[in-house]
Amino acid sequence: MCMNMRLLMLILYCFVSSPVLADMRNDQQKIEKTVSQLLALNDALGVIESDAAGEAALNQLLQEQISQLDQLMTILKRTSVRKLPKIGNERQLSFFQSRITVNQERGNEMAVLRDQLSVEHWNASQAINRYIEYLIEASNRYKGIQTIVVDSQAAFNKSQKVADLLQLPESKEENQITVDVRKNHQQFTRVNTTYQDILKYVINNPRKIASIHWFQQFSLLSAISYINNFDGIRSINYKLIPFNVDIGGISLSFVIIALVYFSYPLFFRFTNCLIKKYVSDDEDHQDQNYQQVVRPIRMGLMFFGIDLATYAFFYKADYRSAIESMSFVIFSLIFVWLLLCIINIVVMVHFKRLTRINKDLRKELVALGVQVVKAIIIIVVMAVVLSHFGINITAILSTLGIGGLAFALAAKDTLSNFFGGITILFDNVYRMGDWVKIENVEGTVSEIGLRSTTIRTFDNALIVIPNAVVSVSSVRNMDRRIVGRRIKMYIGVTYESNMEDIRKALDDIRAMLKTHPDIANPTQQHRDSRKKLKLSSHEDSAGIKSTQLVFMDRFNDFSIDILIYCFSKTVDWAKWLAVKEDVLFKIAAILKNNHLEFAYPTEVRIHRNSDENELPEFLTQEE
Repeated sequence: MCMNMRLLMLILYCFVSSPVLADMRNDQQKIEKTVSQLLALNDALGVIESDAAGEAALNQLLQEQISQLDQLMTILKRTSVRKLPKIGNERQLSFFQSRITVNQERGNEMAVLRDQLSVEHWNASQAINRYIEYLIEASNRYKGIQTIVVDSQAAFNKSQKVADLLQLPESKEENQITVDVRKNHQQFTRVNTTYQDILKYVINNPRKIASIHWFQQFSLLSAISYINNFDGIRSINYKLIPFNVDIGGISLSFVIIALVYFSYPLFFRFTNCLIKKYVSDDEDHQDQNYQQVVRPIRMGLMFFGIDLATYAFFYKADYRSAIESMSFVIFSLIFVWLLLCIINIVVMVHFKRLTRINKDLRKELVALGVQVVKAIIIIVVMAVVLSHFGINITAILSTLGIGGLAFALAAKDTLSNFFGGITILFDNVYRMGDWVKIENVEGTVSEIGLRSTTIRTFDNALIVIPNAVVSVSSVRNMDRRIVGRRIKMYIGVTYESNMEDIRKALDDIRAMLKTHPDIANPTQQHRDSRKKLKLSSHEDSAGIKSTQLVFMDRFNDFSIDILIYCFSKTVDWAKWLAVKEDVLFKIAAILKNNHLEFAYPTEVRIHRNSDENELPEFLTQEE
């Protein structure tokens, strides 16, 4: 069954491909025949006499040449041929090149010219084939007219340069070499002239070979021309000639502005759907993301309409090139704006997703990477804009290299801040959101930039500290701890207290702290899941404190002080306050259960009576 299917497919392929191959061979023969006829026409043109009969024959031959070129372009536009066979023998070409080398060493100039003409004759024949292949490809791939003209003009200039170098010298000596030189020069001129005739025809008639879509044929100028061709409008345009405007351009400019205005809602709805589907997955920030990206899109769409309308309005004016240059700059700025907004949205959305997966992901490094990418985009766009205006980027870079030392001296503080920022980032001194104290500044780290660190203080002020200052200052980071925020207090009880009651209260407080669910316990082990070689202890490097101390500490002026020293498990300030409050309530209950009272400042006054035999009277006054 499988073999039968393969045989059937082979027969079908042969049946389908046979007509195609036959058409290709037929087109190839037609191309070769047309080129041969063009060569023959050039031979005939070279022997025409300069008389009246010769003039008539010349005109007839030129008409025939144009007809053959038209026929060649028609064949090339519809043919399926992609490659043409090579002409000549490459071994013979190698022989000529070797003989040129030998004759150059011997100083035989005529022999060298003879072989150079043979080589260039072969090159010109190959150039005709390559150019025909280029025209077929240009037609099939819808290459622009301007591209075809530029490429053809370059090929023509190259061919003419070769022809100028191979001029036939004057020689009084008659021998076989000079005869061969004249013969080879005639053959080269014949082929090269034919090649140049094809090139000049395409340069002057590019639409004969260029395939143009229907939407390529439509342009602003064609629409303006269509409007201006109405009989009633021609008389009005005649009066508008001094102003370099016409009714077609004015009408089309207003139509463009109206189309842009009415396409706003549809375009914005489309962009919002794209953002929801491909960019953002955060419903809480949908509106914010939409507003970020819609501003540059709105500006781009509006300016696109203004640019087209301006072009249609002033298409006859002399300052159109200045308008186009200004439009290029504005479009570049809008493109950069849009690209930066898209980067912000993508990073914001995907960073939240990554932080849910990896808690240790550092915001400041992501922010640094985003800033570097934005800087690269801005630099690239600036280079493109400068190149558009003909400014040499290499010369600017060379100037910066020469003035690098002066720039470094002038930007010493900026460079110090930059390297200070790099030190902060890679030493991991603090992160965005950490509670830090740098010298006399205390607050939350808002942003770590390449030049400075921004801190939001607890009274909601914003303070900017240069990174160079931070790198040489002492930094206190209150958030760089995992377990343990200290609770330290002194509880004073009265001197009338019973020592046994105090001892019992100390034991009860120790037991309460040991069993409290929110107080760090010294007996609990904390293991490091990250396997890294560290000489310091895990508790010190990670920030884990679980010390518990409860002792009668001192006899104060008016109280017996009990030291309570412990750490909460949480490091969050609000939760820490709640834990501390709960510990205070429990301590108050323990003192009450053990018949102890809080001491408060008291003052003792002694009044002595005038009678020395009476005992002094002690008066105690509460403050």
